[in-house]
Amino acid sequence: MVNTRQKGWRVANKCRILLEKDGWLVGDVEKTSRFAKVKDLFGLFDKVCIKPGIVMFVQITSNVQHPHKKYHAFANIYGNESIWIEQWVHMDYHGFKRFKYYPTGIKEVEKC
Repeated sequence: MVNTRQKGWRVANKCRILLEKDGWLVGDVEKTSRFAKVKDLFGLFDKVCIKPGIVMFVQITSNVQHPHKKYHAFANIYGNESIWIEQWVHMDYHGFKRFKYYPTGIKEVEKC
């Protein structure tokens, strides 16, 4: 039996490690405990990442991607060359599949 909370933290930690190796300063938004739950930033994102001149909002999921509609809508309003919106889907035994959201569309990025 899989403890979903532990699995979620493992996946989020893997994502954090990959982002930090790529030079991002990573901030956790989602904080949960048995007694208190703080939801995602804007109801959409788990992490906020910063590089000089760029802010990236990241949603992390396991095995099933969230519907693209709400992330693409957010990208239409706020996304530009300095504000990035991404969804990272961790596929068991295969690593992450990344989706980047642009005002002009959605792009699936290479696996990492």
